[in-house]
Amino acid sequence: MRILSLSSQVVWGPVGNSAAVPALQAMGHEVLGLPTVLLSNHPGHGTPAGFRTGAEDMERMLAALEALGALEGLDALLTGYFASAGQVEAAAQLLDRIEVPFVLVDPVMGDHGRLYVPADVADAIASRLVPRATCLAPNGFELARLSGRDVTGEASAIAAARALNLPEVLATSIPAGEDRLATLLVTPDHVHRVLTPVLADVPHGTGDFLSGLYLAGRLLHSPPQALASAMKTLTRAIALSAGTPVLNVAMALHAP
Repeated sequence: MRILSLSSQVVWGPVGNSAAVPALQAMGHEVLGLPTVLLSNHPGHGTPAGFRTGAEDMERMLAALEALGALEGLDALLTGYFASAGQVEAAAQLLDRIEVPFVLVDPVMGDHGRLYVPADVADAIASRLVPRATCLAPNGFELARLSGRDVTGEASAIAAARALNLPEVLATSIPAGEDRLATLLVTPDHVHRVLTPVLADVPHGTGDFLSGLYLAGRLLHSPPQALASAMKTLTRAIALSAGTPVLNVAMALHAP
């Protein structure tokens, strides 16, 4: 399959496209990765060096790819971190021009009760991309903000996901009892869940990696099959990364 992925890219410590693209490529998909920002490292590791892709530059690059025919027969679009509302609009306008069968929107906005993108970026994602999603992949905070409902556990997360009226919602980091978190795949008719223990000091990039893993499998298999496979690989990556500052994507993808 051919996939366009719009998200951040870092040189060290896989997050954004640096985590999602290898997951997609490991399943044999062709990935066109366009970075919304290019940074030396995730800000969680210290102040990064780098630059953002201007909205007009993104529009020109997408137009050039269209002119080359590189976006013909595009099977999926994956969106993650956006640095500006103009970038979100460029992605939305692309969807106005071309038909994409599967759109996975990871609405990167914030966590732990606060936004870490400007409010206009969060609002643009909510209004311009979320309604177009085949699959939305929010964490608990993002799910609550997008649905306008409190998300305190599995039942409230399922209700919030279904309130969005989307084909699939992959909700992550949902409280599920003492020392456990749930990853929930919510469709109009079914709920599939995977429980994992709460761990300290998990490296950055797990959400981006999961989005790439899920999309990679989902383009070939049913939702529950894609979820089970993605969570197995993500769990392996977290275990392999214990005691280190970065997510071990390579070993997790290629372990026997």
